[in-house]
Amino acid sequence: MASIFAGNLTLVGSVANVMVAEPERGRARLGFREFLATGVPVTLLTLAWGIGMLGLSSLSG
Repeated sequence: MASIFAGNLTLVGSVANVMVAEPERGRARLGFREFLATGVPVTLLTLAWGIGMLGLSSLSG
C-alpha cells in the first residue's frame, strides 16, 4: 500500500504517470495542480482504508 502513495499523490511520483501524461500534453491540460486535485483525495482515502484494515486485523488477533 505504501509503495503506491507517491504515484497516487503526484504526477511525477511514478514513471507510469509521466508516460501517460506526456502524449496528452497537446490535447488536454494535465499539470501538477490538476493531478493533485485527484491525487490528494485518492491518497487520503487509501491511507484511511489501510489504517482501518490494520485496525481490524489487530482486533481479530
